[in-house]
Amino acid sequence: MKLRYLFVVISLLTACVFPSLALADESQEFKTYRAQCDGGEAAGCYNLGLMYYVGKGVKQSNADALNYFSKACGMKSDKGCKSYALLKMRMLLK
Repeated sequence: MKLRYLFVVISLLTACVFPSLALADESQEFKTYRAQCDGGEAAGCYNLGLMYYVGKGVKQSNADALNYFSKACGMKSDKGCKSYALLKMRMLLK
């Protein structure tokens, strides 16, 4: 029962943290986010994490998403930290 409750809570939180991406030009968006992330902007790292999480414009990869969320978290991004924690928990529950 507790595990089922935990799964429901995680699912609801995930829906809030990982909204759908609406990217007009994914390759240009990827380049922009990559440059931002490489330049030390947490938002760029977070957005790259989202792209990898949903596989939008890139091959879906939880490992890469986790890496970029971790970078964003290291840059003091609340969204990056929350996304990192939720994805890590999801990966551990699989």
